[in-house]
Amino acid sequence: MLTQADVDSWLEEFHQRLLECFGERLIFLAHHGSWARGEARPDSDIDAFVIVDHVDDETLLAYRKLIDAMPLTNEHMVSTFFGSTPELSVWPRHEQIQCWFGCKILHGDLADLVEPPTDGDFITDVRLKASDNLHMARHYLLHPHDMTGRMRQLAYPFKEACYAMQSWMHLTTGIRYDSKLAMLDALEDETDREVVLAVRNWQTITSDKPEVATEYAALLERWARAMLERLVALKESR
Repeated sequence: MLTQADVDSWLEEFHQRLLECFGERLIFLAHHGSWARGEARPDSDIDAFVIVDHVDDETLLAYRKLIDAMPLTNEHMVSTFFGSTPELSVWPRHEQIQCWFGCKILHGDLADLVEPPTDGDFITDVRLKASDNLHMARHYLLHPHDMTGRMRQLAYPFKEACYAMQSWMHLTTGIRYDSKLAMLDALEDETDREVVLAVRNWQTITSDKPEVATEYAALLERWARAMLERLVALKESR
């Protein structure tokens, strides 16, 4: 089980090894995820975002060797995104939002790489995440499925719903609530709160019963439907 000191030590070593491997080619390094937000569990992994000047086959091999040599990799306690400045420049702008918030910058300056997100980017983020979840949840609810063991497949969609709510709250209040506890304190809608609570307590949901998965699929459908209705109302008000 990790501690904050373990995470800080790992990141320091990781940063040093990146500099030794890539030198001036290392453009940006950020720590994100639950440890960066201060809401990690002891079994949470370490998340990092790495950008170099370009990526080719040799670069991928060098990074693979570096990450394989790092502690905790073999224990599956590490998750990193590795990309290049050209790739980041054309990455969908709504996906760049995650780089701007809830991150601890360890190397470089994001403002040198991409423009800050606009209201339109936040709207796109909410629209795509809500519509994807609506499609999936309704498919589960309206067509025959064996829902046994489906809770594992619902974990990521619920996380995406949380990210969408962060974008919606930033768009409508101007405040970015990075932690789930802060979101819960600010949210008034009961369905929104249920979704955030589900994500926050996901590790305690151990049932593989089909009726439990169906219940959570229905919650996700209600949330996505309501969020799209909010977007319609926002569009009509502008």
